[in-house]
Amino acid sequence: MKTRTVRGITVLAAAGATAFAAPALGSAEPIDFQPIPIGCPAGIGVVDTETALAEEDAEPGQIEYEIEQEGSGGGQISWVNLRTLQLGGGVLPDAIDEEEPAVALQTGDGLVVSAVWGAHQNAGGEGCFLLPGVDLTNVPPAAVEDGEAGQDDDTPA
Repeated sequence: MKTRTVRGITVLAAAGATAFAAPALGSAEPIDFQPIPIGCPAGIGVVDTETALAEEDAEPGQIEYEIEQEGSGGGQISWVNLRTLQLGGGVLPDAIDEEEPAVALQTGDGLVVSAVWGAHQNAGGEGCFLLPGVDLTNVPPAAVEDGEAGQDDDTPA
């Protein structure tokens, strides 16, 4: 009887996880939960994530993180690749006039869960703390070009 209950719970959990992740895998748009700024009444710009398919600034296996607000800066990024179970992180650059803070991180291909959080300065010069914003992105693998599939040029295709 216990085995049936455990199996039933496992099936329900897997179905729920699939229902949550399937839209992210099937669409080019990532699922975003924006960070919540604390201590800066003017707020911050929208946080974007882009992959090589959506933006020429990111290379295959990378995600570019960007805050859409010129003159702002700062913040931490933590990520985990659910396919490879690799962990990593990065830092958005400090505020620079007339530039949006952006950083490209090598995450590898697969489903990547990341969080943007930490100390930030908005374009108005207000310092604040970002409560974590969460992102789910499917990073595509690098395209295989002719001759790169492990075959010699002499081998017929």
